Amino acid sequence: MNATSPLPPDVPPPPPDRRREALRRELVYFGIAAGLGVLVLPFAVYVAGAATLGPYDGGLLKFLGKLYGDFLTLTPAALALMLGPYVLFTAVRLLTRPFRYRHRDEDSQS
Repeated sequence: MNATSPLPPDVPPPPPDRRREALRRELVYFGIAAGLGVLVLPFAVYVAGAATLGPYDGGLLKFLGKLYGDFLTLTPAALALMLGPYVLFTAVRLLTRPFRYRHRDEDSQS
């Protein structure tokens, strides 16, 4: 028995907790995509709207205040805008999942 492991050397280590790893990975994906949707996308929408439709009455700060206020009151349009990147990323992952697993199965059979 070595000092770093409480198990005898002939006992294999327990398998990693896959659910915990999957949850951690999903939270990382959510954090990145939601961060993009909450921090970057509103500025891009403002710039695109100002360039195509003209300036927003009250400017950027009023636009952001209204958007974040709507987000906090769970207005569907604000939720769709800010959580859209995560929903889109998840949809693409679900749609491409059969292709990823088919590729793994073919590699394991050869």
